[in-house]
Amino acid sequence: MNNGKAKIDNSLGRLTISIPSKKDWAILLFGTVWLVGWYFGFKSAISTFSFESSGNVIIDDLMTSWIIGWASCGLGLMFFLLWGYFGKEILKIDSNTMKFEKSIFGIGLKKSMALAKTKNFRFEKIDDQKSGGSRWAFWGLGSGKIKFDYGLKTYSFGLSVDDEEAVYLTNLLKETIEKNSYLLTL
Repeated sequence: MNNGKAKIDNSLGRLTISIPSKKDWAILLFGTVWLVGWYFGFKSAISTFSFESSGNVIIDDLMTSWIIGWASCGLGLMFFLLWGYFGKEILKIDSNTMKFEKSIFGIGLKKSMALAKTKNFRFEKIDDQKSGGSRWAFWGLGSGKIKFDYGLKTYSFGLSVDDEEAVYLTNLLKETIEKNSYLLTL
């Protein structure tokens, strides 16, 4: 399959699926420009902030709270922009393990799972009206279209793939799991 978003490497007994983050270039560019403005505003606020005791505790506390809030919003936006530009979901399956990650430059959530305990790979259509669906996918949040169970937990990925690609990937995963399960019983 060459026209989907996912990059698939199915060789040497390994399956690797790498899905880049969903891209909305208008929001990414707007967010980047906004972040530059945020930086200059933050720099200006820090330079006017007095670290000496002014005697007015209310203003000092208010300014401290405002700077903490300003910094938190900026850091949050930086994370979301980094996800938007460089985020990836990666699923790797070899003979007996499955590694699952959502990361930016290799830093992020990573989980290693015993392949024998993964089950019920399935495609689930996301109802955009009900859950916010693909709107949250741009930010790296929300439920993916491809789900599977591991122990008593359900995991999902495929935030940015279209429905048809999600179905294709689900079938590929099912085939790979069945093939590996068969090889393990030999």
